[in-house]
Amino acid sequence: MSSPTAGAAMGGGRAFVDATGTPVPLRGPIRQVVATDPDVGALLLELGARVVGCAGVLDGVDPVGPDRAPDLAAVSALRPDAIITGISGGRHDLAEAALLGRLQQVAAVIAVDLGRRAAAAADLRALLGPVQPPPHRSRGRHED
Repeated sequence: MSSPTAGAAMGGGRAFVDATGTPVPLRGPIRQVVATDPDVGALLLELGARVVGCAGVLDGVDPVGPDRAPDLAAVSALRPDAIITGISGGRHDLAEAALLGRLQQVAAVIAVDLGRRAAAAADLRALLGPVQPPPHRSRGRHED
């Protein structure tokens, strides 16, 4: 991904150029995401993203199928704003190529290059915008 296009990603109706070099239209702000493998999911969590599902095993995140092969129904049920994949050979790192088209019907599918971790993190920060921490709840007197 290139940083000039990543910075222009925020807001509905604009395109985000992912690591495959493909412009990905965004339907609106990215508030919750699904990762297609635990490495992508771990980076998203590190950046403070709300990861609602992950293909493969990632502590604290609901599984949505095997690594790089998310179950379409499970992903769809979570209603993510974006689905984030890794990249391999210049393409989305999915177990089967046909899965990409089906996932794109659910949400924007965006590839990041984990081989260039710093660039991937910068691009994801641009994509996610300012990430809000979960709301803090004060304890009442009866909860001490």
